[in-house]
Amino acid sequence: MDPQTLTYRSPIFRKLQDLNAEFVEINGYGVASTVGEAATQAAAIQQLSLCDFSGLSRLGVKGPGTCKWISEQGLKVPVECNRALRQSNETLLAKLAPSEVLILGAADQQSVAIDGLMKTWHGVENSTATTRGFIVPRQDSHAWFRITGSKTAYTLAKLCGVDLRAKAFDNLQVAQTSVARLNAIVIRDDIADLPAFHLLADSASAGYWWDCLIDSGLEYDIRVVGLDALRASERG
Repeated sequence: MDPQTLTYRSPIFRKLQDLNAEFVEINGYGVASTVGEAATQAAAIQQLSLCDFSGLSRLGVKGPGTCKWISEQGLKVPVECNRALRQSNETLLAKLAPSEVLILGAADQQSVAIDGLMKTWHGVENSTATTRGFIVPRQDSHAWFRITGSKTAYTLAKLCGVDLRAKAFDNLQVAQTSVARLNAIVIRDDIADLPAFHLLADSASAGYWWDCLIDSGLEYDIRVVGLDALRASERG
């Protein structure tokens, strides 16, 4: 599949094409499903791997009443800011501020849960808009990468001032910080005992950011992997 034939494209799709990635359509995006041999990718996920999640669904909501409205939709909101919770529909909800949340769609699902939330939000009468916050288009504004493996914290330490080692940064903890001089959202979301992080930053700088992450991980033999290999590792 050629991503250019689809409605939307990841901001780094050309870099993935250069790696001979094979693409599938998800949510109107061409998402890299495989990049190289499956056995090589499985080993890379354990050591150090980088995967482009930019075609997967994500949504932000912020403003007065946001957390109350989100809770009314059956989602669990963390009590503290800069924490995340896995939902029953496998989405991940991060509380960024007292009145702001970020919702990341599951890697093995279409955008049904997030699409449903948006439809509900748009169906509310305008007169009650101040009690439900407003939509933040994270799908358009932020690239989304997933970095996994035993060497993730060491790789990110070259680019970020926050100590992301397990002893200092708990699973499902969130950091709003600078990574390679870009304002970024970092969410620890381990795969069983394997360190893993979601990284989100300005999509306009996605190519630069991707290259910085690759360069930082060269010491640990970083490999780009496709969504299929990462799904397999998450399923165990």
